[in-house]
Amino acid sequence: MAKDGLLPDPDDETYDPEPDRENTIAVIAIMGGILLLALCIPTFPKAVKIAFGLGTPGVYAVGDVPECSFRCYTRTGTFTSDDGKVTRTGVHVRNGLPRGLKQGDSVRAFDIGTPGEVFTNEGQGGYPYALPIMFGPLGLIGLGLGLQHVRASSMRRG
Repeated sequence: MAKDGLLPDPDDETYDPEPDRENTIAVIAIMGGILLLALCIPTFPKAVKIAFGLGTPGVYAVGDVPECSFRCYTRTGTFTSDDGKVTRTGVHVRNGLPRGLKQGDSVRAFDIGTPGEVFTNEGQGGYPYALPIMFGPLGLIGLGLGLQHVRASSMRRG
């Protein structure tokens, strides 16, 4: 221990800098896990609905000429639920349309209640809210491993 008692003395034979590095890594894992979870948790319910096609099933009628690059999309269209109770105009398919559709064509879609957008199971661009499904478990693992390391370190010391 240094003469002032606050900092360890690197010349002391019992000084071991390794626990400090280990604790730093644990703190980084905990903070990274918290950050990933903070980003993922708010969108998780929506991601599950999109990934599993949970919502009101229906048909999306293409309202304007589809534009295709990485994925195909239109700016406007009309969604009508299968039971006819829900009709939404001026919506777009958020996760892309199958290639080859023309203005006036229809495609199966589902509505999860988000403003201005519906989703298909056929979209080429994948699910736009897959982030929490992919990174949420990583956040849990980072947080769990970091906390486990801190707990193990405190048990070794005392």
